[in-house]
Amino acid sequence: METTIQNQEKVDFTYLAQPPRKFTFEQPKLKEWCEKWCIGKVLNLFAGKTKLNVDEFRVDCNKEMLANWYGDALEFIKTTNLKFDTIVLDPPYNLRKSREKYQGKYIGSFTKIKNELKRVLNPNGRIITLGYDSVGMSKSRGFRKIAICLVCHNGDHNDTICIVEELKTEVRNSSQP
Repeated sequence: METTIQNQEKVDFTYLAQPPRKFTFEQPKLKEWCEKWCIGKVLNLFAGKTKLNVDEFRVDCNKEMLANWYGDALEFIKTTNLKFDTIVLDPPYNLRKSREKYQGKYIGSFTKIKNELKRVLNPNGRIITLGYDSVGMSKSRGFRKIAICLVCHNGDHNDTICIVEELKTEVRNSSQP
């Protein structure tokens, strides 16, 4: 039986099988997938250990990591004057991961960070979100999903869900005010 869903946009889907690693981008297939979707100047907001092969500005609260700016992600977003074409959001996915990677420092409300991101994203920019859900930035913030990657880690490990979204920019008719 064929089902048609009206107003459905096409989304690129990729399935990867990768053993889990402490840092997300130590998984070579996932790192390559993420780099493929990056455009222009990239903000890696929770940079971690592995550098991406893109024009990357790295933010991390752990001074043992390689970063351009150290401190709280939300504080950076609220205070920087920099603009980016792509933002990579790869925070600790849960409290256990936060304890492992950041000595128990937790990122706080991820919603607050998401609500501020448009301030530093250029028009037609992209946000790549990695985690355990497929919510991403959502239509309510003006984004549309263009790609999804499901990473199976095998065994009893949770899959990683990666979402690429573009900021929808309205094209105004010249007759509109």
